[in-house]
Amino acid sequence: MKKILLPLLGLVAIVAACVPSVNPFYTDKDVITDARIVGTWVEDENKDRPVTWLFTANTNRSYAVALTDDEKKTGNFEGHLFKLENGLFFDLTPTECNYATNQAALLGSAMIPGHLLLRVSFVDQNLKLAICNPDWVKKFLEKNPEAVAHRDLDGGIILTAETRALQKFVLKHLGKDELFGNDTSYHRPVEATAPK
Repeated sequence: MKKILLPLLGLVAIVAACVPSVNPFYTDKDVITDARIVGTWVEDENKDRPVTWLFTANTNRSYAVALTDDEKKTGNFEGHLFKLENGLFFDLTPTECNYATNQAALLGSAMIPGHLLLRVSFVDQNLKLAICNPDWVKKFLEKNPEAVAHRDLDGGIILTAETRALQKFVLKHLGKDELFGNDTSYHRPVEATAPK
């Protein structure tokens, strides 16, 4: 599996908005495919500046994922859809990082893999996604530092646990107002249809 690396120095801003992990949240046996996710999905709530996701199936049971955020900034990821018990999740790693052309090559030696976790559900014709809640994770780990291996990087959390420990942590904290924030609902644009 191709791993794209994030610069350690650039992680401070990312960590403030999400909870990255050094290790994947899935094992090969957890990975599934689901044709329902393929295609374009547009955020329901923010009509003026909706977040848009485009999921494209790859041949290796992964997905190419293109995100356009509410500021029209874009990002590309490789994603793995997987199941833990009855829950459906998505593990995202960036496939591109554009750096300044004048930066030192040594910066590459300070890079780590970055995995982001989304909770996924399908309700009627909508896709619902929830991202890890960094505020809850930070507060919980301040009170329970042994709950899962992690590092505190300038106020943000990076998970460093092995995959099995990450999965146990996720499954233990799926309750309301715990690991995941509120679901965001997405619909297919009128001109888009689900693949058959």
